[in-house]
Amino acid sequence: MTLSRQEEIGILLVCTIAQHVPDIVPLSKIAHDHAISVLFLKKIARFLKKAGIIESKEGTGGGYILAKDPISISVLGICNAVSQKKSNRSVLITGPVRCPVRPACLPQNIRFLISETLMQYLSDMTLDQLIKERST
Repeated sequence: MTLSRQEEIGILLVCTIAQHVPDIVPLSKIAHDHAISVLFLKKIARFLKKAGIIESKEGTGGGYILAKDPISISVLGICNAVSQKKSNRSVLITGPVRCPVRPACLPQNIRFLISETLMQYLSDMTLDQLIKERST
């Protein structure tokens, strides 16, 4: 599994907002600091807002803040909120695909175990942990 550009930027966006708590962070600042299109950030922010990860404040001095405590936001939750490939990810999480040739297909079982382990790791990794890692 690889992270899409959208998932990477979603993680970056939420981490940046978390690092500025309790301040409201405008997308224009994040776009400028990381050379990312404001329109692309708006698209990702909509997904994150819909998932209840961030909240927006409209008007002058507006921007985004976290909707939850950083310890309760998982990296997998961020990825799932912005992912365009949810159907592929649900297959990885729910179980191995049956091999049409053999009932016990080693490559598919290995791929499933790796995916399952990675999904569990991303589910357990919180935004709070990411912020602490970046600051050390």
